[in-house]
Amino acid sequence: LPQQQQQQHQQQPVLPQHQQQPQPQLEPQRNGSLPPGWKAVWDADTASWYYADLEARSTAWDPPPAHQHGDWSRLIDVHDQAYWSSAILGLSFFERGGEWNRLLDKDGRHYWSCPQRGLRFFEDG
Repeated sequence: LPQQQQQQHQQQPVLPQHQQQPQPQLEPQRNGSLPPGWKAVWDADTASWYYADLEARSTAWDPPPAHQHGDWSRLIDVHDQAYWSSAILGLSFFERGGEWNRLLDKDGRHYWSCPQRGLRFFEDG
């Protein structure tokens, strides 16, 4: 066969099963969302998902517990200062200053985090 026809008849090499890159499956669906600051990450080497806590800079193979907003609500005091309050936890804090930080997660949702207390919650519940 002429060289051009030979090239057309050549097939692409097929990698053995163990050398093929596994394709990511859809991100795991869970009841509720991941907690604030967490992200599901596909690992091609193990062909499975792991979970990254972007704020704490840690990872885990098992998913974190589903996020529960609780009863956090945003209020305004008599001096027009915004604060958040949870009657269940018996906690409240002002948005300005203090140990709480307002952060943005991977999906563009704002959340509040207090690393000292190990608490986080989304603003939009």
